[in-house]
Amino acid sequence: MSEMVEQSMMERISTGIPGLDRVLQGGLPVGSVFIVQGSPGVGKTVMANQICFRHASGGGRSVYVTLLAESHDRLLKHLSPMEFYQSEHVPSSIYYVSCFDKLMRDGLPGVLEFLVSEAKSRKASLLVLDGLFVLEETARSACEFRKFINDLAMLANLLGCTVLLLTNSARQSSNPEYTMVDGWIELAARCKDTRSYRTLTVHKVRGSDFIAGQHMFTISKAGLTVLPRFESVLAGTSWSDAGTGRLGTGVDDLDRMLDGGLPCGSATLMLGPTGIGKTTLGLHFISQCTPSEPGLIFGFYENAARLKRRAQNYGIDLDGLMASGAVEMIWRPPTENLLDQLGYELLDRVRQRKVARLFVDGVDAFAHSVIFQERLPSFLTALTGTLRDEGVTTVYSMELPFLMGGEHHISLGSISAVAENIVLLRYVEQQSQMRRTLTLVKVRESGFDRSIREYSITDRGIRMGGTISGAAPASAAIDTASPNIL
Repeated sequence: MSEMVEQSMMERISTGIPGLDRVLQGGLPVGSVFIVQGSPGVGKTVMANQICFRHASGGGRSVYVTLLAESHDRLLKHLSPMEFYQSEHVPSSIYYVSCFDKLMRDGLPGVLEFLVSEAKSRKASLLVLDGLFVLEETARSACEFRKFINDLAMLANLLGCTVLLLTNSARQSSNPEYTMVDGWIELAARCKDTRSYRTLTVHKVRGSDFIAGQHMFTISKAGLTVLPRFESVLAGTSWSDAGTGRLGTGVDDLDRMLDGGLPCGSATLMLGPTGIGKTTLGLHFISQCTPSEPGLIFGFYENAARLKRRAQNYGIDLDGLMASGAVEMIWRPPTENLLDQLGYELLDRVRQRKVARLFVDGVDAFAHSVIFQERLPSFLTALTGTLRDEGVTTVYSMELPFLMGGEHHISLGSISAVAENIVLLRYVEQQSQMRRTLTLVKVRESGFDRSIREYSITDRGIRMGGTISGAAPASAAIDTASPNIL
């Protein structure tokens, strides 16, 4: 308990980097010394400067020390296109200076003296030393290098000045200097198959909790954006039970099969092959939205223009719904998206608009976005649980790889625990004709019609028909216990 109280009272400096303060549980502790490690080009310099400019915008002062022999004009030229760069802060609030000559003349003791002098004279509360590996290479011994780190840590604490030490060297946690500093952040550029990505890992923050493990980050004109692992951020959420009401699907006969509609706050998985009508059924569901109970379409395969045309063909005025504010669409083509980025964007929009109905058109696209497939079950669990907590009734569509139903075996595994309701859409061949069928596989804590019903897609959308015989039951086609998902 005392550790938690001490942590909550610890004064922090905001990094100004989206997502990083969340990983650090509040920012950088004041007076701490952090090593920021990473290979050349991974983003250390951008990160440190972004923190400096955020600190300056809050009234703080920074000293940025390099071990370059030349001027800092080139560095500032590269920083100037970044959105966080504000020239008015240089040099009044952010002072760039080289200590190369001091290092060559007086060694590490001279550098330490230089750093303390600059921090005091500039009244700096943030100090960046870019090039720690140069000091290590210049040190007369490992003992001298460790003494430099130790003395700097003590002086930083006395001055109340937070210090960032940037280094290219690939060090290990067993290296002595990592026991002397207060924090250790590692940036890395990685590849998996043909895809490259960047990760941030916090290895240590003295006296404070943090979100451990690898977190993706991106670099754009806005600077660094850290994407804390979605499921780790939401792991402590106490997901509430959904309400007891029902929401109509937009298809009256289907609502009767569901004993009144979909349970409020539940997640429904619509399964079916291409062209079967998954998106059409999703559009019916979204068509029931109003400006006071808005909906969101989060799509991957069809953009807004195509979806509006399709809806119009079925008598659904999606254009009007979007114009009135009842429905909004976000389209993200399934290329090289980042899973966490998709999750945060979706949740942010749901919360901003207080969305009541959500249609995720193509949940399998999440699988194409994830770099490590083993993350997908926990990601979907966190997403669905949080949506339920927000009072959102969600419908996911998912494509099956075969056209005909009956003898095929569908392995859902962990996703069946996420989806409280499952609707199976299949093609069945009868009398030399392809017929569409709909079956309810499960509905959360509710009775439902278990018959296999034929349906058609007309100019008024989906129209349910009668029961159909000769098709294999859905229970024979679906295995919810298999470990394979998507």
